[in-house]
Order: sequence, then C-alpha cells, then structure tokens
Amino acid sequence: MKAFVEGIVLFGGFLAFAAFGYYAISKLGDFLDQNQADREEEYIQPEEQGELNIAAASLCAMQVGSKVLKDMKKEHPNLHCTLSMGEEPELLYALGTGNVDIVILYSKAERNKAVRQRAVMLQAQPFINEDGVEITPIHPAMQSQFVAWNNRDRRPFILEFVQKLCGQGA
Repeated sequence: MKAFVEGIVLFGGFLAFAAFGYYAISKLGDFLDQNQADREEEYIQPEEQGELNIAAASLCAMQVGSKVLKDMKKEHPNLHCTLSMGEEPELLYALGTGNVDIVILYSKAERNKAVRQRAVMLQAQPFINEDGVEITPIHPAMQSQFVAWNNRDRRPFILEFVQKLCGQGA
C-alpha cells in the first residue's frame, strides 16, 4: 500500500510539474507573439502624413510658394499640398474659416490677434507654364508681401513653409 501511495504522489508531482511547464511555455509564447507584433507595427507605421493648403493673391507669390512646396515635398513625400489663388478679401475669409492654412497677401492683414503675419520680399521672375507659354511680370522688381497664418495653428509644416518662404524671398 505504501508503494501505491508513493506512486500516486510521484504521479501527482509529475502532473503538477507538467501543468506548470505547459503554463510557463504558453505564457512565454504569448509574450513572444506580442513582442513580434509590436516590432512589425514599428516597421509598418507610415511616415507622418500632412496637408498644407496655401492661397496667394499674386502670381509671383504662387510661383515662389510652389518652389518652396516642391522642396518640402522632397523632404516629406507624404505631404499633400494645395496652392490656390484669389483676391485678398476672399483669402482672408478662407483663412478665418480654416479652408486654407497660409495666405500670401499684397498688404498687411487687419490687426487680428488670431492671425500671425510676417513680411517677405519676393522676386517676381518670368516662368514658362506647362503649355510652353512664357509668363512675365510687368514689375520684375522685388515685391513686398505678407504671409499670414492662424496664430493657434502650430503644425510644423506651416511653420516650416513660412520659414522657407521668408528665407527664399531674402
């Protein structure tokens, strides 16, 4: 009888050891699966995608602005850019409603604490459009213009565009 009890205790100990081993291996497998999923997620994450809507009141500003956007697209391939043209009152309205992020104006915008502004000198230069038509400005001299954007908008693409535009105009 003593041998029988020792056999049952030994068998119970073996079952307990097997159960503990199975539990430990399953937890290790769950940990490794989660670790692998986290690593794959790091590789899959796309580069930050941004959107930048700019509007200008002059063809000269559009030309210089498009050059700055082209440079920015090289650095940020997932950046989606829109460049529009219009009259100053409609540009300021679009800025106020949030339809555009940055406006380039001939004159300084009215004093408004919600809008930040920066003066910039832009060189008007002739260029050729996609149809081969040369577009030349009547006044090829430097033109003083103003860049305006929402004061509370701190997106890095907006600040980068303003810095590059003002650097290009100088």
